[in-house]
Amino acid sequence: MSRLGTVVRFEFVRAVKKPAFWIGTLALPLVVVVVSLLVGIGQAAGTDSAVSSGSAAKTPFHYVDHSGLVSERIAAKWGGSPSEDPAADRAAVRSGHLDAFIEFPAEPSGSAVTVLGADRGLFANNGYAALAERVLGQSVAAGVDDAEAVRILRSPPTTDVTTYVDGRVAPGWLSVVPPLLYVAAFFGLVVLLAARMVTVVVEEKENRISEMILTTVTAGTLIRGKVVAMLLVGLVQVGVFLVPGLVSLAVVLPLVAGRVGPLAVDPWRMVAGALLLVGGVLLASALFVAVGAAVPTIKDASTLQSAALFAVIIPLYAAFFVTTTPSSPVAAFFTYFPTFTPVTAMVRNAVGSLSVLETVVCVVEVFVVAALLLWFAEYLFRHSVAQYGSKVTLRQIAAWRRTGSVPRSR
Repeated sequence: MSRLGTVVRFEFVRAVKKPAFWIGTLALPLVVVVVSLLVGIGQAAGTDSAVSSGSAAKTPFHYVDHSGLVSERIAAKWGGSPSEDPAADRAAVRSGHLDAFIEFPAEPSGSAVTVLGADRGLFANNGYAALAERVLGQSVAAGVDDAEAVRILRSPPTTDVTTYVDGRVAPGWLSVVPPLLYVAAFFGLVVLLAARMVTVVVEEKENRISEMILTTVTAGTLIRGKVVAMLLVGLVQVGVFLVPGLVSLAVVLPLVAGRVGPLAVDPWRMVAGALLLVGGVLLASALFVAVGAAVPTIKDASTLQSAALFAVIIPLYAAFFVTTTPSSPVAAFFTYFPTFTPVTAMVRNAVGSLSVLETVVCVVEVFVVAALLLWFAEYLFRHSVAQYGSKVTLRQIAAWRRTGSVPRSR
């Protein structure tokens, strides 16, 4: 145990004492804060212009009304006048002599309103559609005698929906946020640890000092110590991101709670998410360590490292389908395929579509697979430690299993 602690302490201190580690760790949050401030300032300055450019504004236009719904008075208020020659008006828009020409169909509810307009820019062009909708909407509202009906036409009523589960009010969307934080933490840890886990295993082999190290510690102790040390390093980095994120979340949640419901914390889902996070990180770490143990140099590890990272995070691309159709065969495949299980199970756990039995099976699976992968990584490292010139192949692994021999240095 003391030797394991020595390896952990050495690897952790060696990583965090480098200035490059802190520069890289603090640079991204600093950049995110600066960019967010700049975007916020720019958005605040440009909101009014963006809204006004995409909203209806008085514009000189001619129109043809096949529906009989458009009021000439309303159209004139927005700058419109009936067209005397539609073909000439279309030509005038194309030549730039007329701002817009609008053709209202006989049945606007089932057919599109045709609008021709002079180009005002990508965002300002939305104002033409808003103009046509405003003229037609106000014209229809003007023909309705009931004031309440007019208000409903102009502003549809809001709805207040309350759902129940087991006789209690079901939690709202904010109940998804706490367990979903585990997914974000897993993604951050995996991305941060991928290169480090591979590098710390390969560097001794690449520098050809691993045989000397193994005279004092076993391969298993060395690998486990490196894994624990890099996990601690990853936690330090995640903490740098997590603290500002939690502070921001604490500020934002009260502002949106009134719209999407109160924050609800389900103890079972939180415990299940924590177990899936720990098991998933161990599984991903063991996978990256196995990659490092199978190659002689860091350069050789790049392709396998990318494949291993992709194998872990690919369920993010199928998360919506899996959560909306949890009983489908595809969802079952993503839930129980070993490298897909951590992300898929955590996402399903967050939205409440993972049953208790499925949760137990997934938790057991990720820890068992993580242990097997870690054993396999130690096995690869122990047998390939002196194999400096080439990658480990499946044929070599089969030969080791048959003979139990360790290859000589080359």
